[in-house]
Amino acid sequence: MKVKAVIDKIYEGGKDLEFLATGFAGLDEKLDGGFLRKEMVVMGAFTGIGKSYVAGQMLYNIAKQGFNTAYFSLEISNETIISRLIGSLSNIKSTRVRTGMLTKEELENKAEAQAKLITHNQSLEFYDDIYELKEITEIIEKTKPEFVVIDFLQNIFYPAKDEYSRLSYVALSLQKLAKKTNCCILALSQLSNSAARAGTSGLLEYKGSGNIATVCDLGFVIERDEPNMFKMALQKNRRGISRIYWDFGFKQPGGWIYQII
Repeated sequence: MKVKAVIDKIYEGGKDLEFLATGFAGLDEKLDGGFLRKEMVVMGAFTGIGKSYVAGQMLYNIAKQGFNTAYFSLEISNETIISRLIGSLSNIKSTRVRTGMLTKEELENKAEAQAKLITHNQSLEFYDDIYELKEITEIIEKTKPEFVVIDFLQNIFYPAKDEYSRLSYVALSLQKLAKKTNCCILALSQLSNSAARAGTSGLLEYKGSGNIATVCDLGFVIERDEPNMFKMALQKNRRGISRIYWDFGFKQPGGWIYQII
């Protein structure tokens, strides 16, 4: 393709450029507005750090803007994800949301949180029984969501000779899928053992394949500092500056995430 044709394509694409704001002001500011369509974003953390909570809140924030979203959970159930969102919005521990043994005030807060979610019912889709790459691809191509969360990358099934080959193919396929379907895909990932030990100060290295970091447009690492706080680092950024850090906290007992300024 000639230079002029590329420039014309940039101009035409720029007219339709639309940011998907994550709802975290500091993060969105550094990304000039948020995530972009056709981007492959990877967020890595050690097990139990809270990456699913972060992804769930981003999904909700983006759905509130009117974007169609999809959450593919390859680890926890839809009920757990929704309970966490209700708990975050109502500031009630998610396990108590599910038991129903709540005070009058908590019941009112829970009802209000559920109403907020139902308001965006058409923009929120959840899948907890899809594990094969082919099926995930087919659903995204058919339903055309604008923002997709895949939780998590290492659990996607694709037949391959070894783990490295499988995850390399999965990561590249998701990158291509984001471009093909004009959506943003946020894939959650485990970190390699060395990266997990080093946290946000180490190299970007997701578990199973170095190609995961290679193909992503934005690469994040989350590290828990204290029980109710964590640090998020943007360690790869095709759009500009990387090695940027943000501090976040979990509001207890519900788990709503807020940025610490």
